[in-house]
Amino acid sequence: MLSVTAKHGPSGLCSISSEGHAGFAEEGHDIVCAAVSTLMQALCVGLEDVVGLNDVICLSDRAVPMMSIEWAGGGESAQKIALTVLLSLKGVAASYPNFVSIAEVFEEE
Repeated sequence: MLSVTAKHGPSGLCSISSEGHAGFAEEGHDIVCAAVSTLMQALCVGLEDVVGLNDVICLSDRAVPMMSIEWAGGGESAQKIALTVLLSLKGVAASYPNFVSIAEVFEEE
């Protein structure tokens, strides 16, 4: 199963990570993994290139597989992009509940 974790800090959503393989189909042909990967890449591009954040950390490892995106700041624009991606990931999880799980963590400081 592919696991997605979204972390919310005091200023709102601040990271989204995905790990694992959905198992919907063999690697390289899995539309569920492709959907999640595409949304994660769109989040990185949106935060860096659309919003213009300089402190975005986008990590990936195909061997695991995993992808992690962390950021600070960016205001309302960053939050809108991040929430759009999170809602889209939730849509994928709702369509494929046996293959994608989403957890949200709320941290206070």
